[in-house]
Amino acid sequence: MKVRDLQHEVLPQATPEELSRQRAVVSLRKLLNARVRSGNVARYDSEGAPAFTARQGRQPQSPEEIRAALFESQRYRMWSAANRSAQEMLWVSVGEPVYRDLDRMSAAARALIDAPERKGSLTLDPDYDPSPEVADIDIHLQPGGYGLDRGPDDVVAGALYETGGNVFSFGQGAGRSDSKTGVAVRLLGEHFPGFTPQRILDLGCSAGAASAAYAATYPDADVHAVDIGAGMLRYAHARAESLGVAVNFHQMDASALSFADDSFDLVVSHNLLHEIGAEKRGGMIREAARVVRPGGIVIHQDVSIRFEPTIVHQVERDWDTHFNNERHWQTYASADLIADMQAAGFDPDSIVEHNLPAVQGAIRWYAITARKQG
Repeated sequence: MKVRDLQHEVLPQATPEELSRQRAVVSLRKLLNARVRSGNVARYDSEGAPAFTARQGRQPQSPEEIRAALFESQRYRMWSAANRSAQEMLWVSVGEPVYRDLDRMSAAARALIDAPERKGSLTLDPDYDPSPEVADIDIHLQPGGYGLDRGPDDVVAGALYETGGNVFSFGQGAGRSDSKTGVAVRLLGEHFPGFTPQRILDLGCSAGAASAAYAATYPDADVHAVDIGAGMLRYAHARAESLGVAVNFHQMDASALSFADDSFDLVVSHNLLHEIGAEKRGGMIREAARVVRPGGIVIHQDVSIRFEPTIVHQVERDWDTHFNNERHWQTYASADLIADMQAAGFDPDSIVEHNLPAVQGAIRWYAITARKQG
């Protein structure tokens, strides 16, 4: 299943020069991640910790001291500066085609959203004030953040998210057939054989790639998706319509859903756990448990930083908290998600954590699953 670089009417049409700049960023990020970052813990052992010990007369102990020791290494400081610059270059490389092609994209989105033969729907709430802990932060340094909304036809947030996400993921080592949906569908087949959802809810859907993929994978299912940003949702809806799949998008907070109890067979979230704080995460998990029907399944999937083997590895991976506007990165990494799921009412015997390989490529994923009793 090819899920990246899918062609659709609201995708920015980059020029050859713009594509060349994006490929250059991908190559730089691959170099920084595969060949440089992979040595950061070794640099801590050989350079950072000895330098810290020489200064302080003792080994680093707390996460803050380990972070300080990492920055005692000149090679780590060089990687950190280069990695931040590469992330900034990413947004320049995708922002150019987005803003140059914006008039065409906006018109295409409006035509798709208003088309009488549209398959899905878009429900925006003009009174909704997006959650500031997400909307007020340029997560991943994405300009304007996830809640960016510049007017009634605006689709910039979604366009930046999809194109930037592709460049980011390829630079991390993701394959063109890799997808979070593909990982979740494979997990369902392996751990819940025979389960075929008829009503699906995607929490924190962003630009709608996973939502559309669920609609394509389960064409008879009634697929719904929620996110906080109107600009993100307009893009997601137009994207799904252009791809010919039916998804119903709603502007809604995942921790305060308006759906009825026991109304979905499958509730999923992808990479949402690390974007929200502990209080909102608990609310989101409780809401997922509330709206899934007895016998239904909940999957919360995210990045695999929870499986780092040592505290040094954990601190090294926490770079994104401090330099990539991932404010809740470490909060997610250290959370007791099994306890969160139990507090939401799931039977402890039904809760399972998974360390999952990618569909294609080098990335690994985390997921926690549960089946509602009754």
